[in-house]
Amino acid sequence: MFSAAYSQNICKVLKPEIDGTYTGGCKKGLANGRGEAYGIDQYIGEFIKGLPDGAGTYTWHTGEKYEGEWKKGLRNGTGKYTIKHDGRDSVLSGIWESDKYIGEKALPPYVIQYRSGIVRVSCLRTGDQPFHVFYKFARGGSTSENTNAMSNLLLQGSSGTESQSGNYFGFEHITFPFEGKVQFSAPSAFSAPDASNAVTLNYELKFVINQSGAWIVTIFY
Repeated sequence: MFSAAYSQNICKVLKPEIDGTYTGGCKKGLANGRGEAYGIDQYIGEFIKGLPDGAGTYTWHTGEKYEGEWKKGLRNGTGKYTIKHDGRDSVLSGIWESDKYIGEKALPPYVIQYRSGIVRVSCLRTGDQPFHVFYKFARGGSTSENTNAMSNLLLQGSSGTESQSGNYFGFEHITFPFEGKVQFSAPSAFSAPDASNAVTLNYELKFVINQSGAWIVTIFY
C-alpha cells in the first residue's frame, strides 16, 4: 500500500489543468503509458513524459469533451470534439494540429503550386523546431550550395523574417501555413556559368507548407 501510494505521489503530470490526482504508468517521475489524471479537467489515456500523448479522452470542467489523438499535450491527429449547444451535443470531427482544428481531411504537408524552369523541388522536414524554411539550390542535377551563378534572387514569404546562414537563404520565426515564392535568374544548366555565350533563364517557384516545423526546400534547376 505504501509503495503504490508513494509511486503515484511522485509521478508528475505536466499539464496544469489535469495536475491533481494521477494513477497509471510512470517513468522517471513523469506520467508515462496508460493513466488517468484529474485536476480542474480530467484526462484518461496515454501519456509520454508527463503529457497526454497518443490516444485519450479529455473532459473539460465546462462539459466539453475531446476523444482522439494527442501529441505533447495538444490535440494532434484524428479526433472528435463534443460541446453542448442549446441543450444538444454539437460534434466536430476531423483532423487537429497543434490544438487547432484543420478540417475533415488532413492537409498535405506541402503543395507545389507553380514552377517555371525548375526541374524539380524537394521539401524536407528536418524537425519540429525551430520554425523556419531555408532554401538550397542545385544546378545541373547535383546538389550545390554555391549560388554565385544566380542573379536577381527574390524571396517572398507570408510570415517570418528573411535571413541568410552561409549559402542558405530563407525565413525564420514563421507561422504555418507558410506561403513562399522564389524568383531568380541563372545560366542554363547546359552551359558553363561564366561562358560568354551562356543562355540566362528566369526561374520561379510558388509553394505552401502546411505542416509546422523546420524545412529545407531544395530547388533543382
